[in-house]
Amino acid sequence: MVPADDDNLLYRIDRVHMNSVEALAPFVVPAVLAMMVGVGATTLAVLVWAHVVIRLIHLVVYLRGGNAAKGGSVRTILYVSGALVTLVLVVVTGWAAIH
Repeated sequence: MVPADDDNLLYRIDRVHMNSVEALAPFVVPAVLAMMVGVGATTLAVLVWAHVVIRLIHLVVYLRGGNAAKGGSVRTILYVSGALVTLVLVVVTGWAAIH
């Protein structure tokens, strides 16, 4: 087991992997549902790519270490941004399912 130390690169790699996996399921399910209910390809592509870019930036910030990796405002903003993209995807998917 890797000791819980933000200065340890292996710990940060482990944490970024776990964090990415945790963020994946809540996004993939509505993305698949969006394809099934007929959300427009452009809308879905924009939302998927926005989420991917946000998660990649989050990954880089976390791996670089320093204050931002310790749960500073940058990581929080990126996490909330990814969650908002997921929420928009859920709403768009729901809207497409109703209509």
